Amino acid sequence: MRKLSLAFLLVLLVAFNNIGFSQEKNFTIDKLSIEGRADFDYFNENESSTSGIDGKYFNFEMKGSFLDDFSYRIRQRIDMYHGSSKTDYMILSYHANKNFSFTAGKMPLAVGGWEYDLAPIDVYYASYFWNTFDCYDVGGQVEFHTNDGNHDIIFQVTNSPFTKEKFQSMYAYNLIWYGKMGPLTTSYSINMMSQKRGQYINYIALGNMFDFGKFDFYVDFMNRGFLDQSDFFLGDFTLIGEAKYAFTDKFTGVVKGGYDRNKHSYVEYKDGHPQYIPFDYTVTPGVEYSFAGLGFEAYPYKGNQNVRLHGFFAFNQLGTLYDFDNIDINPIESKLAFQFNLGLTWRIDFAK
Repeated sequence: MRKLSLAFLLVLLVAFNNIGFSQEKNFTIDKLSIEGRADFDYFNENESSTSGIDGKYFNFEMKGSFLDDFSYRIRQRIDMYHGSSKTDYMILSYHANKNFSFTAGKMPLAVGGWEYDLAPIDVYYASYFWNTFDCYDVGGQVEFHTNDGNHDIIFQVTNSPFTKEKFQSMYAYNLIWYGKMGPLTTSYSINMMSQKRGQYINYIALGNMFDFGKFDFYVDFMNRGFLDQSDFFLGDFTLIGEAKYAFTDKFTGVVKGGYDRNKHSYVEYKDGHPQYIPFDYTVTPGVEYSFAGLGFEAYPYKGNQNVRLHGFFAFNQLGTLYDFDNIDINPIESKLAFQFNLGLTWRIDFAK
């Protein structure tokens, strides 16, 4: 209730600002919006089915500028199904000049890939990595922008996403490049994230978006691992592809699929006894996960995307790459699941 009350007060602030309550000319509210999403889901897993209607998310977002050189952004996300509230963005940026800016606060970790960059309210079904990685944390970043505005290079330091305790001396170091070259837009990163003190898992994430007007698609690839592993490349990775075609300005078809795999050993032996050490806290060692689906997005009002209908049919299969029967560990059962979904997303813009 406190979060909703805050949103209501900020809406009133905009109303007062619009009628002249505030005459501060160098303060702007460029965007103030609320949005929500609710879905009907049908699941069938190993011949057992269930269905229901649930609220997915309720978002409040506000962003703007002040004092000529500063900008801010706030996004509060309420997970209606789980009854939890999270701050995705709470950032302040200083724009030193055309080429450099500095940002601090609660922000998404600078990891490459286009599935990763989407707001949760816009993701219908996703990779194993997307479902297990907690991508928002507190930190700071320095941003370099080219004169033509086509390239951004960002270096970021945040708390590690793998600890929820304060003052653990665990950090994430992220370097990302967003570049636009004709129809191709890149989201490439290299990342070092502390899983334990002095122990870093490394990501190489390559997101490639292609835009051809009515037709666009992206291909994401992420490699994960520790530098001292013998199979650093392709031992633990995620591959995702999504394509959209706008048949009309009211209807878009969507197809998406992906594959996550981590073949790294889950067990180390010490003095003849197994020690269970996960080398990746997102895609569990031994896991193999594949998914694919076909869906649509529909916008009932011409020229307006504030009301969106969506639907999809998808499947996913979760299994293990090797047999744990000879050691004292419970294997993950191979599961084949199907999902049918219909949903509605709406947005109200109080300022834009």
